Amino acid sequence: MNIVRSNIASDENKKNGDAICWNFCGNAYFAKVKISKLKELEGDNPSISFSFQGKILVKIGIKQAGRSLFLVQEQNFSSSEWSAAKIVLDLNQYINGDVEISVLPLDDGSLLPETSLDALPLEASEHFAENELYSFVSPSLELCSEESLYYRYTGNSYYSFEDSSVHLPKNSTVDCLTYFNSFSAYKWYKYTNVTTLSAYIDFVGKAELFVVHKDEGRENILCNFTVDAAERSIFELPIGKYPGTGIIGIRLKAQGQSILYGGGWLSSDPDTQPVHLGIGITTFRRENAVKAAVARLRREISSHPVYSQAIDITVVDNGNTLSPEDVTGALLLPNRNFGGTGGFMRSLIHYKDTGKYTHCLFMDDDACCEASSLFRSVSFMRHAKEFSVAIAGAMLDVNKPYQQWENGAWFDGGCHSVNRNYDLRKSDILVLNEKEDEKKQLYGAWWFFFFPLKAVEILSFPFFVRGDDVEFSYQNKFRTVFINGICAWQEDFTTKENPMTSYLDMRSHIIHHFVLKQIDHGPIQILTMVLRFFCRALFSYEYDTAKVIALAFADVMSGPQYWLANMDMSEIRKKITREIKVETPRTLRKNYLDIPEADEDLHLPFGTKLVRMLTSNGHLLPSCLLRSEVTRLSKFKVPSGSRMFLRDNVLIYNEINNTEILLSRNIKYFLSDIAVMICSILKFIFKYIKIKKDYNKFFNNLKNDKFWKRAFQGERSSE
Repeated sequence: MNIVRSNIASDENKKNGDAICWNFCGNAYFAKVKISKLKELEGDNPSISFSFQGKILVKIGIKQAGRSLFLVQEQNFSSSEWSAAKIVLDLNQYINGDVEISVLPLDDGSLLPETSLDALPLEASEHFAENELYSFVSPSLELCSEESLYYRYTGNSYYSFEDSSVHLPKNSTVDCLTYFNSFSAYKWYKYTNVTTLSAYIDFVGKAELFVVHKDEGRENILCNFTVDAAERSIFELPIGKYPGTGIIGIRLKAQGQSILYGGGWLSSDPDTQPVHLGIGITTFRRENAVKAAVARLRREISSHPVYSQAIDITVVDNGNTLSPEDVTGALLLPNRNFGGTGGFMRSLIHYKDTGKYTHCLFMDDDACCEASSLFRSVSFMRHAKEFSVAIAGAMLDVNKPYQQWENGAWFDGGCHSVNRNYDLRKSDILVLNEKEDEKKQLYGAWWFFFFPLKAVEILSFPFFVRGDDVEFSYQNKFRTVFINGICAWQEDFTTKENPMTSYLDMRSHIIHHFVLKQIDHGPIQILTMVLRFFCRALFSYEYDTAKVIALAFADVMSGPQYWLANMDMSEIRKKITREIKVETPRTLRKNYLDIPEADEDLHLPFGTKLVRMLTSNGHLLPSCLLRSEVTRLSKFKVPSGSRMFLRDNVLIYNEINNTEILLSRNIKYFLSDIAVMICSILKFIFKYIKIKKDYNKFFNNLKNDKFWKRAFQGERSSE
């Protein structure tokens, strides 16, 4: 396979009418063209066109036989935006010789000729792999077959899963300005030292390529190239300095039967720091999932030309059901079951203690992500300007692989997803997905969280699960970055919600308000938050959820000793299981669609909102005013007090998990939950000041690894 660099037009192209043929060297372009050819095509006053940004110096000279170069024109151009420039030559007095043109960037200037460039084969560069930022990704039957996340087509072009390539008949196109294959210009420009850029393609055939810059409301062609290869070759497409906004991608139009095997992005800018990454995967009795994940990751890592020796994997086995042979290529660490929190802290401490690792990546045990997310994260870190930069992966819906659940989240009284339900098949959405709101501090979820070890000042609180990623991100003051193409697929969280997850969420939410300075709003705000979640469940007939929220409130007010006594959650699980009397899922009935759907809110003749408020969403109304027949409501639409109002029985159906729960109005449960919450509130009022002080004191113990090491060794921890 040849390595080729786009640098000069071919003789065939000249015959077809391209008079000016540019050579690229560094960031500058040089051209030499016969005067007779220019005059033949454009007359005595031909023009030279190019696009530029910043400051540009153009020099034009005449070179004739027996004479040195005679400078005839020099001109400076300046623009803060990408602009088009044109210079008109006066060749009336010249018949023979050559016009020589040099276009040079000054300061932060950059330029792109509007004339198409051809590619000629060059010898393979030994620095090609080292200069690669990341490569294109292609769909696969193993992980994700949603083709529009990788390539978009017009005409008769198509992707072949059999040979992993895009086939392009003549006049068809493929667009690589996609979620996985575009270049996030805004993020790379802002957070890294990468200022010069090239693209490359792995290709056979003949085509015209366009490097496209897309920002909000506009799209520009930065430069275009022609490629012509009778055999499979790699073509480098020099771009130079790039705009620091939006995204950049490649579009290819076939001029003959062609095949695109892949491509990627390159830069010769030096690394700012070394990266030796340790991946921490925590698992609990999910043997098949973790075996497959480790095998796939190890296969991809070992075949990478640069990172094969720079990335290691550790599997923390909380269930103690794996053997080293099950995770060949990874280090297996059996562990006490302190949940995801304990597992990830075990891998973090392991990597810190070895002394050779610079970064750590927390990843779910199914590792449902493209290996490219891993490699481009390493590349990004190698060029990062600041050591506090961390990278978090977006969450995509495993049932709708193109739909984003969140591209980061922030916490303030609850978790708020960023860019929920974005359709990532659309390039306009990709530009919006790259925008940042500087007013909100985002945290990185632990399905994919890549961070520098030297930025870790405090280890995680022993949450077991739920909330640990929020507290860990905020306590350590990472500068968390989210980038198109770095993600993991997960099942929609809505389908996982149940009384146990609500209990765990409420515990962590309260702790965040106690210890995180950026969201510490005082006791009134904590109480308001708890009551909001409690009433939302209570008014939706989710009595078990409402009760465990009240219990979580009371348990947290028991202070740090409650957490120390329940790090393995065994007793807590038993307690919560005993409380579940209503929300017990069962197999979804076959004829559930025959049940009328609660597709709209029910209303009284007048004063519906007032009656809802005065009667606790209908709980205090007589049964004769309510509809007794069963209606159905999707799991994705609950909790919903407005849909429950005036309905006595609602079947909550979950088509993904094939389960159902029947929720019915029950005054006994309603009053019982209120009584439990009142007791929890009284406990909160009397103990708030002391408990807040105790928790902040306890967090000081997490500023080193002694607490967690004692816990892993089975020693009793203390405040």
